[in-house]
Amino acid sequence: MSNQLRATDSLSFTARISREEPGTNGQMLNFFRTIRVQVQRPGKVRMEVQSDTSDVNLWCDGHTVTMMPVKGKIYATLPAQSTLGATLDSLKSQANAHTPLIPFLTADPYARLSDGLQSANEVGIDNDGNEQILHLAFTEADAGWQLWLSGPNQVLPRRMAIIFKKIPGQPRVGIEFSDWKLNAEIPNDAFVFLKPEGAVAASLQNLRYRTFKQGANPEGGTSK
Repeated sequence: MSNQLRATDSLSFTARISREEPGTNGQMLNFFRTIRVQVQRPGKVRMEVQSDTSDVNLWCDGHTVTMMPVKGKIYATLPAQSTLGATLDSLKSQANAHTPLIPFLTADPYARLSDGLQSANEVGIDNDGNEQILHLAFTEADAGWQLWLSGPNQVLPRRMAIIFKKIPGQPRVGIEFSDWKLNAEIPNDAFVFLKPEGAVAASLQNLRYRTFKQGANPEGGTSK
């Protein structure tokens, strides 16, 4: 899987994400969003969100990162880094913002996913309709996560599940991957932010980061 993702110059996919966050009474509540991802290496990415919450769209043209809420007319910009991985790491450090999709967007998915692993196991083959998918399980100090891979000809992520063990309530994140396209033909203007009429610039801190935020920022391979 990592070799196939690493070998492509461009890719696109859709991720349907379910996440848990604590309510005011401590009960875990589920929130859902769909993210359409487009990547052009080494440093361009677009994340377009479909959600009923105040999630944030992202454009990076290799020079500038722009983030704008799905609902609202404010946006924030910051300089991009030399690689997409470095840019996403910068967002994590500057805005406590991260996404479990990061490992699949970077130049070396294996290095990201394997960093900090304490155990890795092959659970077996699961039947998903007419398709068989490989079920893997991993543990880290702060998280346990599972990965399901399609195959055998094109091995790509189909499903992911994460438990953040050291965050109160041990919230869970689930991801369903679909519409994978490797070496996708993506126009350059897809990564350019076009400011809507009436939109105004704001500080990074004034934006809400539901696109990225998964509660506290756990130190684990899935959040890097």
